[in-house]
Amino acid sequence: MAQRGQQPGSTRVTRRTTPRRDNAPIRKRKSPGTLPDLLFAIGAAGWSMAFVLFIASFMDDNVTAGDAGRLLARIFAGALFISGLFVILLGLSLMRSTELHLEDYIFPVSLGVVVGALEAWLFLLPAGQWLFLPMLLLVFALRPVRSRIGQAVHAR
Repeated sequence: MAQRGQQPGSTRVTRRTTPRRDNAPIRKRKSPGTLPDLLFAIGAAGWSMAFVLFIASFMDDNVTAGDAGRLLARIFAGALFISGLFVILLGLSLMRSTELHLEDYIFPVSLGVVVGALEAWLFLLPAGQWLFLPMLLLVFALRPVRSRIGQAVHAR
């Protein structure tokens, strides 16, 4: 049977298109866990310590004792850099979300740079009894601590 406006004998299949339903729930982006934040901070601390110790091996004669000490300081700086790289890669692999957002890891990385610089400064000074203090700042890399501090600051 031909439809209106068609020649008799020609068959044309028409299909009704149903309108697309757009009522799926919108899921909020899951925030990554707190372990990647801590790993980013530790990796960045390793990178900044490596940078400071590498530069100090060139600049300061009191840091090392002779050529072997300079070489060992540079090897130690290289090992810190490589271990920091692997710790950051481990943190990236543990991220829950498929999209990487800058706000997820900018604070832990900057905190790690500060901790690493303080740690390297205390390492270059003969201040072995204070070397644990900069590592206490890594508590602020944990997401629950940062959210509580943020809530306290915004409540005022």
